[in-house]
Amino acid sequence: MKFSALSSLAVATVCLFPALPSHAQTADLAEAPLPAAPVAAHPGAPADPSGVMVVEAPAPARPRRLHLMDWTLLGAAAALRTLDFTSTEKGLEYPQSLHEGNLPTALVRNKPGFAGFEAGAVVLNYGAYHLLVRHNLRSLARISQYMYVGVMTGQVAKNYQLIGEVSGRPRNP
Repeated sequence: MKFSALSSLAVATVCLFPALPSHAQTADLAEAPLPAAPVAAHPGAPADPSGVMVVEAPAPARPRRLHLMDWTLLGAAAALRTLDFTSTEKGLEYPQSLHEGNLPTALVRNKPGFAGFEAGAVVLNYGAYHLLVRHNLRSLARISQYMYVGVMTGQVAKNYQLIGEVSGRPRNP
């Protein structure tokens, strides 16, 4: 059985708006008597003497911006990505002793491609962090960033430690 676009719209309208008041119902509401005593929106709220309920407007939502701690964590992650790039490039000078275990060799040997990969990782990290903060998950963003910085610090330290050990040995021609 096929439905046309107009019949689909009609079905959606009936399903989505079944309880719209009719003209008679709105006329009954307009003629309803006002309460004798002033009514407040909540206990302690001021009431208008005419019997109209006074409702306070909600406070405008503050934009969720990044704080100093957020920028510090993002800066640390970007600096560690830069150090990872330089340590990997330095490690390529000793291919017999050091090799990249996590990334494909073709990517690591292509300097512009590898730099683009590292820059993309920094941008993706910032985007994910900002998305979590925007959705009011700042604590989750910070915890994940602490873990990210910790893992990257360990990896960079390991890279430089291995480079220091290998660079002290004489090279085999």
